Amino acid sequence: MDRAKECGRRLPNVFTCLDGTPVEDAETWYKKRRPEILGLFCEEEYGCMPDMSDVAVDIRVVDSRCDKNTMDFQAIRNTVEITAVRNGIHFSFTGVVFIPADAAKPVPCFLTICNRGIRDGDPARHFLSPFWPAEMIVSKGYAAAVILTQNIAADYDEGFTTGVHKLFPEYVNNRPDDTWGTLSAWSWGASKMMDYFEQEPLIDAHKVAVVGHSRGGKTAMWTAAQDERFAMAVSSCAGNSGDALARQSHGECIADITGRFPYWFCKNYQRYAGHEEDMPMDQHMLLSLIAPRLLYTTSRTFDKWADPQGQFESLVQAAPVYRLLGKQGITKTEPPKPEHPLHEGCMGYHLTTGNHDMDMYDWIQFLDFADKKLK
Repeated sequence: MDRAKECGRRLPNVFTCLDGTPVEDAETWYKKRRPEILGLFCEEEYGCMPDMSDVAVDIRVVDSRCDKNTMDFQAIRNTVEITAVRNGIHFSFTGVVFIPADAAKPVPCFLTICNRGIRDGDPARHFLSPFWPAEMIVSKGYAAAVILTQNIAADYDEGFTTGVHKLFPEYVNNRPDDTWGTLSAWSWGASKMMDYFEQEPLIDAHKVAVVGHSRGGKTAMWTAAQDERFAMAVSSCAGNSGDALARQSHGECIADITGRFPYWFCKNYQRYAGHEEDMPMDQHMLLSLIAPRLLYTTSRTFDKWADPQGQFESLVQAAPVYRLLGKQGITKTEPPKPEHPLHEGCMGYHLTTGNHDMDMYDWIQFLDFADKKLK
């Protein structure tokens, strides 16, 4: 029986190209279907990036220290400044990475896209939050990096006039319907940090995981879908327009999310509010773009708005792409009980008791999965 029909959702087939061509091998996937799906998400949901050919980007470490105040000499803290210039308009943001001080060779890294304030991503470590437990990440032999979304693009509708969007003033009053929204701007920032990791000798750029919660989780998956340099994507409670299927949603729907946060997406996405069945894609296809790399998603028992059932089903629907590419995806077809994580395949998942959040339990699971699969 067809799995999508069995679960009551009429989903587009990830293995059927727009012209009807069936995908039966990896070559067809990589050359035809994968670029096609990526294009659909660009044009219909997250928005297409503008032409960046005339944007000059400079990446430099503006501060590097290892002292008593930097995790008690246990880590090197590098502050990275990324500056983009176009037609005389300048934009800069910073990222921070803590690298184990005693590492004998380049280390893998977790890059967290922090959609919260400084208390949950504090580079000075005055505030210690389970949302980003940098000390624990470093103690496990990983670098812990963070970027704050608010430093890249505003998380409110300001007309795309600030942050990295200000580099393109021609779009303010003449914005194409398929132009990038805020999630894509945050994703751009994450990819610029990957540019830095590639030039940092203390970090193994082939073993970088991008992590996010809620809207940050949507961004993390979209980042990994576009930028294949990321070896792993981790999404906490991403829900609608993230890891949860849009069709027959049991929680938030496209009308809800585009009504509150239209600026996260391109204008085209609003056409599917109340018309999810008309979309040529669904979120399982976003997950499929990460194959065969590592993917980890999470749900919360009380986070019904994120539709845990739809989140897990999305993994199940994307798993055949992993099999096509010679990897094991999610190993179960029914959701596990709370606090019973699935870590066997290249797709990891757990459901944990609680509300919409990312905390120490989640990070313990992320690190355990990475110890098995990434290191």
